[in-house]
Amino acid sequence: MVAKSLSEVAEALGARVVTRGSGLAVEIDRVYAGDRISDLLERSSPRTLVVTNLASRPLLRLADLMDVPAICFVDGKEPEAEVIAAAQARGTVLLVSPVGVSETCGRLSRLLGEGEGGRS
Repeated sequence: MVAKSLSEVAEALGARVVTRGSGLAVEIDRVYAGDRISDLLERSSPRTLVVTNLASRPLLRLADLMDVPAICFVDGKEPEAEVIAAAQARGTVLLVSPVGVSETCGRLSRLLGEGEGGRS
């Protein structure tokens, strides 16, 4: 996969930036979409974007432990105020994609080059 900045990711997704965290210049080259905590722990890295419909505070605690730079919520799901505050305190970028998981992941695959032989 080709690494892209979080600002490029947000633009490609048409996502709203909720928190800027440690910066939109941070590059990602992996995406994990799902809600199984065990899979998140196994597949995360400091260059992984987590795509999920779980907008809960425990997910942010987990993201902090995993050291992921950003979380993208799907279907226009807005995180609660305490989730936003926790993300700001931890320096985590929060994005809100206007489309569902499948379409969000398709756009990310095209952006990061998975369709050209890359893997997440």
